[in-house]
Amino acid sequence: MDNEHPTAEKFASSSYDYVIIGGGTAGLVLAARLTEDPSISVGVIEAGENRTDDPLVLIPGFHVKLYEDPKYDWMFKTVPQKYVRNTVHGWPRGRILGGSSAINYSMYSQASKRDIDNWEALGNPGWTWESLLPYYKKHETYTAPEEPVATILGSSAIDPILHGTSGPIQTSSPPIPHFVQDVWFETCKNLGLPAVDPRSGHSITGHNQLLMMDPKTRTRSYATTGYYLPNSKRPNLSLLTGSTANKIIFEQGDGKIIATGVEFTNNANTYTVHCTREVLLCAGTVQSPQLLELSGIGSRRLLEGLNIEVLADNPGVGENLQDHVLDGACFQTVEGIQTLDLFRDPEYANQAVAEFMTTGKGMFTSNSITGVASISYLDVLTVEEKKSAADQLNKLVDLSGPESGLNKQYRILKEMLLSPTDTAYALVPCAGGADFSSTESGAGLFSHQCPDTYFCIVANLQHPFSRGTVHIRSKNVNDHPVIDPAYLSHPLDLEILEKGMRHLKKVVQTEPLTSKLKDRGNVVMPGNEYFASGNWTAQVKQNLGTQWHPIGTCAMLPRADRGVVDHNLKVYGVQNLRVVDASIFPLHVQGNICSLVYAVAERAADLIKKESGTG
Repeated sequence: MDNEHPTAEKFASSSYDYVIIGGGTAGLVLAARLTEDPSISVGVIEAGENRTDDPLVLIPGFHVKLYEDPKYDWMFKTVPQKYVRNTVHGWPRGRILGGSSAINYSMYSQASKRDIDNWEALGNPGWTWESLLPYYKKHETYTAPEEPVATILGSSAIDPILHGTSGPIQTSSPPIPHFVQDVWFETCKNLGLPAVDPRSGHSITGHNQLLMMDPKTRTRSYATTGYYLPNSKRPNLSLLTGSTANKIIFEQGDGKIIATGVEFTNNANTYTVHCTREVLLCAGTVQSPQLLELSGIGSRRLLEGLNIEVLADNPGVGENLQDHVLDGACFQTVEGIQTLDLFRDPEYANQAVAEFMTTGKGMFTSNSITGVASISYLDVLTVEEKKSAADQLNKLVDLSGPESGLNKQYRILKEMLLSPTDTAYALVPCAGGADFSSTESGAGLFSHQCPDTYFCIVANLQHPFSRGTVHIRSKNVNDHPVIDPAYLSHPLDLEILEKGMRHLKKVVQTEPLTSKLKDRGNVVMPGNEYFASGNWTAQVKQNLGTQWHPIGTCAMLPRADRGVVDHNLKVYGVQNLRVVDASIFPLHVQGNICSLVYAVAERAADLIKKESGTG
C-alpha cells in the first residue's frame, strides 16, 4: 500500500495500532515518534492537504496571506464579545498538514519554570519544568547567528547549552535585522530588563526572540518539514489528507467504554478506520472538545439536548478556555525606516520577493515581530499602587467561598501578579502599523491604509482570569463550534491591560527606540487617539485583540476540578483515548505556545511508549 498517499478505502481497510486525529503540530510529533518502532503502525487523519512546497507557507513574511483562505485556515469566529464592544474575533487555525505550525508567526517562545510547575501544583504529578525541559531540547536544533548580527540582536543572551542540537524543528534568527531588532535589545537594557535566556526558566527578560526558521533555506520550519517529511517513507506510517474525522467509535461491554476507531469523511463518503491500541485526539483547542462531544463525551445536558448518546458525562469538556488577549498602539517612524507598511507599494513588494528568492535575505526573512519584553505586574505600577496592590486584587478576586478548581487557578494567578519575578505581560514590538480594531479577520490586522511608516507595540496579557467555552452547536461536524472566549469577562483582565498600556508610553520614550519614532513617540497612527489622550479603558476596549493562543478546553486536571484528561492525558470515563494538544494545558503560560505543544507531544509519545512497552 502507498502509505504516503493511500486511498480512503485502503486507509479504512487497514487496522493500525494507533489512529491519530489531526496531522498538526502535536499529531505529527506522535506519528514520527511512535513509528520509530517498526513493529508499531500509525494512521493519521488530516482534514487539510499537504502543501509542503507552497511559498506562502514556507516564506516567513507571507504568513498573513494564509488567513481567511480555506486552503490553509479553518476560519473560526467567536461569538460577539459583550464585555468588549460586541466584537467578533477571527481565530486562524491551520487547516493544512502541519496544523497551526504551518500558518503561525513562527515565533519561538518559552514558558517559564513557574508556568509549568503550576501544572503539577494543580494536580498533575510529573508535569514540572524539570520533566519537560528535555523535550524542549529534543524537538529543537538551534543555530546561532553570525557576527555582526549576533551583537545587534544581543544573541549572547541565548545559552546554547539550554537548546537542542539535533531536533526536527530549526530555530534561528533573520540574517539581516530590521530596525526594531536593531534597537530592541538596547532599549530593553535601558528599561532595566535582564538579558537572560528564557529557556533558563527565568520569567522576566528583554530580548530578540528566535524564529522557527531553517537557517540555510530561510524558510519556515514546522511540523511537516521537521517531523513528517523525514519519516514519510516509513512503511508503518500512513497519512490520509483531505479527510474529516466525524467522531470516535467505541465498543461497550462489561461496564467498559473502549475507543476502537474513528469515523471519517472523504469526498462525501463515510468510512471507519480501526485501531488495536489507542485513538490519539490531536485536533486542537477548538476541535478536540468538539469531537469529544460529538462522540458522546461531555455535559449530559448539552448532549441530550442534541440527541447524542451520552457515553461519559463530563461537564468540563469545552470549558476552561483561556487565551492571550492584547492591546496595542502604533507610532509614526522617522523617515527612511523600512517597515511592513512599504509593502503597500507593489513594486517594493515585488523587489522584496525577488531579493528573498535570489539571496534568502530581506524583509521576507522575518515576520517583523521578533522582540519581546517579559515584565511583571509590579513593574508597571506606581509606588502608591504597589502599596495597595494586594488589597485591590482581593477586591477583584474573592477566594473566600468553597475551594473549587477555578479558585485553585485564581490563587496561583494572584500570587504571580504580586511577584516581581513572574511575567504578567509580554510586550511585543513590530516593524509596521496595525489596525487593532479589525478583529474579524487575522489578515485584517495589517491591512490598514494609513500613509507613512509605523512602529507598533502590543501588551499581551499572559495569564488571564477570564474563562470561556467551546461547545458544539449541532450533531454536524461541519458546523463550527460556538466559541466564546469571554474576553474581559473578569474585571481584573481589564485592570491589568489598562496598566500595561499606560506603561507603553515609557517604553516608546526610551532610547534608542524613541529616536526612531517621530517626535519621540508622540505622533500616533490614526485610530490610536485614546492612547494619546491617556483614556486607558477606552483604549483597551477599542483595540482589544488576541494572540490566537487558545488553550484549556480538555484540561489536564483532576476530574473533581472539571478535568477532561488525567496526568497521562487519558480521557476520563473511557479507555484507549488520549488528547494531546494545547487543549490539555490546564493554566496558561507566557509566550507563544507552539514550542510548548511540541514539548508536550514529545513527552506524550514517551508516556505512550512506556505504557505500551515499546519505548
